[in-house]
Amino acid sequence: MPSDQVELTKQVKAASDIVAVVGSYINIIPAGKIFKAVCPFHTDTRPSLDIDPQRQRYKCWACEAHGDVFSFTMFQEKVGFKEARAILAAKAGIKLDEQQSPQDYHRTKLLEVMRWAQAKYAYHYLEADEGAAARKYMGERKLAGKTVRDFGIGFAPIIGDWLVKLAQAERVPVDVLVETGLLATREGNRGYYDRFRDRVMFPIKDVRGQVVGFGGRIMPNNPLAARGPKYYNSAETPLFHKSELLYGLDLARHANAGYIAVVEGYTDVMMAHQCGVPQVVATMGTALNPKHVAQLRRYVPKVVLLYDADAGGYTGVDRALAMFVSQDVELAVATLPEGLDPCDLLVRPNGIDTFKEVLTSAVDALDFKLNKLLERDSSPSIETKRRITDDILGIMASAPPIPGAAAQVKRELIITRLSQRLGSKQETLWARFGELRKEYEQKERETEQKEREQRGRDGRPTTTVRPDAVLPTNERPRGGAKAGPAVAAERQLVELLLSDPTLVAAAAPNVTPEEITHSGLRRILTELFTAQSAGMVPDLEALRERLNDRPDLFEAAQTLQFVGQQMQDREQWLSRLLKRFGEMKAEAEAKKAKELLTGASDAETIELLRRIQQTRQPKRPKTEEAKDDDDPEHMATPAA
Repeated sequence: MPSDQVELTKQVKAASDIVAVVGSYINIIPAGKIFKAVCPFHTDTRPSLDIDPQRQRYKCWACEAHGDVFSFTMFQEKVGFKEARAILAAKAGIKLDEQQSPQDYHRTKLLEVMRWAQAKYAYHYLEADEGAAARKYMGERKLAGKTVRDFGIGFAPIIGDWLVKLAQAERVPVDVLVETGLLATREGNRGYYDRFRDRVMFPIKDVRGQVVGFGGRIMPNNPLAARGPKYYNSAETPLFHKSELLYGLDLARHANAGYIAVVEGYTDVMMAHQCGVPQVVATMGTALNPKHVAQLRRYVPKVVLLYDADAGGYTGVDRALAMFVSQDVELAVATLPEGLDPCDLLVRPNGIDTFKEVLTSAVDALDFKLNKLLERDSSPSIETKRRITDDILGIMASAPPIPGAAAQVKRELIITRLSQRLGSKQETLWARFGELRKEYEQKERETEQKEREQRGRDGRPTTTVRPDAVLPTNERPRGGAKAGPAVAAERQLVELLLSDPTLVAAAAPNVTPEEITHSGLRRILTELFTAQSAGMVPDLEALRERLNDRPDLFEAAQTLQFVGQQMQDREQWLSRLLKRFGEMKAEAEAKKAKELLTGASDAETIELLRRIQQTRQPKRPKTEEAKDDDDPEHMATPAA
């Protein structure tokens, strides 16, 4: 059994044939040297998925999904990389190293305590006399006993130290219960008290079904019910992050409905599952955010937001439209009958059919927004149409761009839809979008400048740190310099090194990660160089372990490797790229020296001019420049 995680991954991969793995999930047919299958990543009407046994990878030429045995297993099993590796290892008869890291061991302790607490709350709900009122409340919501047991519902009694005494009696570490947010320390360190009291307890689970937190609903007859929060969630802990979790996702991800609906309440989710509509989840009292959408996108291509019919229910529509524009997901909006929440609707006669019709009749966020704006005036004036145009385009302009070509396609479709609905020319809409985008970027730059100045006054560092995110290399970061040959060279360098790990040793002494302006590419290059210096093979498998915290970045690396493998004469490519990086470095140093000339003394001026002269490259004859068409700056990256 290899002790090194990278070697272990390589062993599992070598023992897992891509044809056998894919064939265990879907039907495949031989087609010459490869195999073909109907692609499971999109609605495929003909076999678009190629499975290549020689390269041990798959690729769909219709939706561009691609990867290896690990990524295919992750998709089919709806799990992360470590879980997928464990599944493949078990099939191959490879024993994994069961030794846990200190971080994993601590997390295991926290999960064990949460399991213990959930069992105590559930027993008190089902068996204790004190739980009778909670059982009656849930019964009045028409929730069946089986549903309550399936979701692990519990009850926390009103006694302030009920859980404290149980923990002491059963020798459960109190400090761990404090860390999980179930207990809190009294003032002056005079013992502990229960944070959840007289509440119906809803266990909140991660996608693997592990309890990571609780939501507590105060009993209606509690004397503090009118003053305290109706629902009280766990505090932020190493396990519980309410901005990332979705109630019921551990069950909804297996629904195979093609979409997942997002509602507001825990009981709404429970009732939907009870009524045979399992594709429903709820947020933790927060608005749906990009983290939620990204998580849902792992399981379905479409997300449906369910809103109340009253005006207050539409407050999140603009946020939904912003996510529709900026996320690679189909986002639709459905409206409930007025005065009803999902739980109320589902228990009515024909309520289940009505609920299903509401979900299937959902319209995309753009049309929903347009419908709401236009229904106020059946014959909108020119000024009304202008305001609507600026409203929609303003949301588009302020939304972060989607990486890759999907961004442009989605924007074009939105502009086309606006043109059709409002009777405006597409050229005019594009021009206005450009104006609003520039206005937004200018405001953002001004805000960043003010923040830098404020940090300077506070004595804090003034450097603005860009988020380490994968951005399209043919676009620019918001508020950043326009992308061009430098970013193209960065991308080509990473594509090249990922396609041929033997070139990393030659690149490392000549290019530093700090020279890379693109944050995602910089992270990949850093990890490749680190693996190389540690004596490891700097290949995709080494990168997989090092990017365990960034599965999205590893997915991008797979695409970059695929493009790089199409390059010919890779050593020659590298030589020209390194030359280009040298030129860019010299140009940057010359620019810096020129900036320092202002206000310099005579001696300093002479030294700076000497430095500028040293950085200048001799000009080549135009005939040579015309011949140099294979310079990386001018070469087109081979299409994937």
